[in-house]
Amino acid sequence: MVGVMLYKNQNINGTKGVRMNISSLLLTIFAVSIISGCASTGTQYPKISHEEAESFEKSLLDKHVASSPRTASEKLYVQPINKNEKCKLPTSSDQLQRRNFKAYWDGDCKNGYAHGLGRDIAISDTHHIEEITIHDGTFEYKQQPTIFYDFVNNFVVYAFHGVNQFEKISLTEKYEIGNNNLSVVHAIEKGDQKGNLLWIHSSPLNPKKTYGNASNGVVFEFQDATGIPAKYDDTVYVVEMKNYQHVQGGVAIAKYGNGQIRHFKIGSTGQKSLVQIPKSYTDHIETKRQEIYNAIPQINNAIDHVKKIEREYLYLACNGKHKINGLDIKIATKICNWRKEMQPMYQAAIENAKKQLEQRLQSVEKAENERALKQKIAQQQRTIEQQRNQQAMSEITNSLNSLSNSLRSSAAQTQQFIQPMPVYQPAPLGSSGRINCITTGPLTSCR
Repeated sequence: MVGVMLYKNQNINGTKGVRMNISSLLLTIFAVSIISGCASTGTQYPKISHEEAESFEKSLLDKHVASSPRTASEKLYVQPINKNEKCKLPTSSDQLQRRNFKAYWDGDCKNGYAHGLGRDIAISDTHHIEEITIHDGTFEYKQQPTIFYDFVNNFVVYAFHGVNQFEKISLTEKYEIGNNNLSVVHAIEKGDQKGNLLWIHSSPLNPKKTYGNASNGVVFEFQDATGIPAKYDDTVYVVEMKNYQHVQGGVAIAKYGNGQIRHFKIGSTGQKSLVQIPKSYTDHIETKRQEIYNAIPQINNAIDHVKKIEREYLYLACNGKHKINGLDIKIATKICNWRKEMQPMYQAAIENAKKQLEQRLQSVEKAENERALKQKIAQQQRTIEQQRNQQAMSEITNSLNSLSNSLRSSAAQTQQFIQPMPVYQPAPLGSSGRINCITTGPLTSCR
């Protein structure tokens, strides 16, 4: 049995694999515009150099120790209880230690080993796992498909191994059940022997997707929520850098519901400051994202091949005639029915997801209407205030004009009032030049 490894915005102004269809192409163009574009803002934030932008990445690269080629662990085998002939079946020490562990193999046996297409079933008091695969007797897992089911933890893994068991492309479908509610997570991964990993995490119940590119101790993560109705200040696309312990650092890029893009520099304590990242470094980030998209066709082909093997086996095992000696028919056919058993909950989860999306859309529309209304009211208030100011200025001007006119009128009247009386001018002297004065009592009159 093969083992399985499993922003809110700062205050700003202002399931069949993955297919590269038209939507994906548009998303690619959209993502490039976010990563490579400059921060869209009316404010000029400080520019940082390429060296400053890559300092976090460089520090992780300096600390990273290249993984030496991994070697397969010791091979352990078990004899299936439904086989009388010698038929070694791969197992693990973990399984051998479980209480009441039993193994079954419904394929052929050759040269003392499990051989060909078949299903490996491992059951104990604490676990129930099954694997559809094709054994060639070497158990080297080169170019080998495997479909691994865990019926206790409710997940299935479709995997195709490369030249060794560490080079692997896989799709994990994880189902979680709680309070009669079902959640589903899909994880697509492509790894190599050096420990480099590309991934795409999504859910049929949620439009949000996360893309990742991890190598040499550095993780580039791209969070895409463009399929979710967004409010004005909601983040719809985020690019982050992290180390292998998921601690964020370096730089980050975010796009918001209002269309604005912001660049951030992450400090040593996690604080964020607005900056402008140089294009040379955003181009470097774009190459990391592009590596993920370039791998999608290969991932699709591998997963399609594995699902083809699954369909062919289930056609054999679920025809109503297939039996496994010593195994209860209900357990033997669980692989045929487990998805059917979850179907009602799955459909309910789909409907609930649609309802939540509709509610989200209504909430966004309401918020946008309220924001638009507030903007309209604010504009009206500004207009009224401007009109009031203009009216007040007009009234002040009229008042000043009136006062000025009044003052001019008053000044004219005052000027008239204080005009000096004409000076009495005596008559010209007579030709003789003599003045005659006559005194009559107390008065004297002179001529």
